[in-house]
Amino acid sequence: MYDSPNSLQETCVDFICKNLEAVCETTTITSQSSMQGFDGDYASSPVEKATKLVFRDSDTYIHSEISEQLLTNLSESGRLSDHTITLFDPSTTRLRHVILRNASALTTKGLRMLRGHKISDLEATGLKVTVNDLIGCLGEWTLQNLRSLNVARSTFMDGSRYCVVVALSKLRNLQCLNVSCTEFNRHGLEIVVEDLPHLESLDISCTRVDDITPLRKCRDRLKLLTMYNLKVSCSDNVIPVLLDLHELRLLDVSDEKDNHPFGMFTPARSKVTDFLRAVDKVPHLTSLDISGKEDISSSELRQFIHHHPQLKFLGLTHSEVCHDEGFTNPRHPDYRPTLLVAGTANESQIMEALRRYAHRPLYVQKCLFTLFRLTPEFSHARVDIIKLVLPGMQLHPQQFGLQMAATACLYNLTKGDLAQKIHPNILLRVVDLTLTAMETYPNHYQLQKNTLLTLCSDRILQDVGFDKYRCAKLVMNCLCAFDDASMNRMSVAICSILGKLS
Repeated sequence: MYDSPNSLQETCVDFICKNLEAVCETTTITSQSSMQGFDGDYASSPVEKATKLVFRDSDTYIHSEISEQLLTNLSESGRLSDHTITLFDPSTTRLRHVILRNASALTTKGLRMLRGHKISDLEATGLKVTVNDLIGCLGEWTLQNLRSLNVARSTFMDGSRYCVVVALSKLRNLQCLNVSCTEFNRHGLEIVVEDLPHLESLDISCTRVDDITPLRKCRDRLKLLTMYNLKVSCSDNVIPVLLDLHELRLLDVSDEKDNHPFGMFTPARSKVTDFLRAVDKVPHLTSLDISGKEDISSSELRQFIHHHPQLKFLGLTHSEVCHDEGFTNPRHPDYRPTLLVAGTANESQIMEALRRYAHRPLYVQKCLFTLFRLTPEFSHARVDIIKLVLPGMQLHPQQFGLQMAATACLYNLTKGDLAQKIHPNILLRVVDLTLTAMETYPNHYQLQKNTLLTLCSDRILQDVGFDKYRCAKLVMNCLCAFDDASMNRMSVAICSILGKLS
């Protein structure tokens, strides 16, 4: 049941994040704003007045580690806005590694605060403003020295609905670029391989790139390539291009199995077998993900592994070959204990898959379905597995199949005496996500029953500090919505205990 408490630094940052009004005040400033254009010139606007958040103690200065932690905390808790980001003035804070995982509320007005900082790594996902506008908000030092940029799930589309990626050319020293789940296309790929001479890592998963031929121009330097669920117009040249990238250390060519009913209309997919047969290519490979591929030969895969002794990870989720004895039986002559495998054949494969694929709902759902069949056999608390179930559940509240499987797994992982051996902090996360599932699917019988089974626990109801009113309201709604004796008994019991505690 032991769980390490948060550090004093984490606790203090969390307090500041939740109590900005207590430690900060709003002041009015007069400034002349400017925006850098694509030609490098700055266009000034008239003098304007704006409000700014400042620390009440004027002598406050926060160094980079805490500044970055506070910014990330505000972002992940949904408190980051054009107003709250003004707290990060270069005179009182310092930002080098910026993480904005929930930046949807920010406009260029707020993002301009980044201009005064010397940023070397920038993650700004889910932006509503364009990537080009984001780059226009960066300072000159950052443009010249930025090493890593992650703009996944953001947009390159300008007001005229054209995909504009020209601003990326300014980042001459960029080494790592993630444009997954954007409108990034072949034209953009041609630009970055030409104009970014130091590019070593590229993620073009779920983009509009339909031809990867331009990658040949960086064959001598590209080390990490991720192209999950990439639909190419012609698959014939995919494998030859990949085999030509002889410096690759990581390659992800995994797919989603969508079971398209009209096979003739599905985008072309490369034959991974052709890649596996080239055992003398990509000699430095340490990570290979071929999840979702259907044409994998066990014998050819074993030969490929044998000829790549540096391989440390193999992705085989949504692929039947993960059940091969060479990956599941330690006594098998081809079994390699140092090779991590992500799949659904056994517990270790499922855990590795959940650890790596939290952002892929179909993969998470597949893993949870299989995990559910294993959970009844657990005789002791498995906090390690609970911690792997929760991220995917949190990231995909609208994926019904995933939520259904997750709520079923969480009940089996916390039921009875198991809850007594799980720390309240972990149970709090379980309850919060369980209640979110109840709110999202109020009319689904089995999911509501799963959630009631989890909540109907003395340990959870009495020892965990969750929102009792929210819980009681949802349980009462369930009581009114379903005419089921077992659900009614659980609903009444939960409300009875909550009533005594209030």
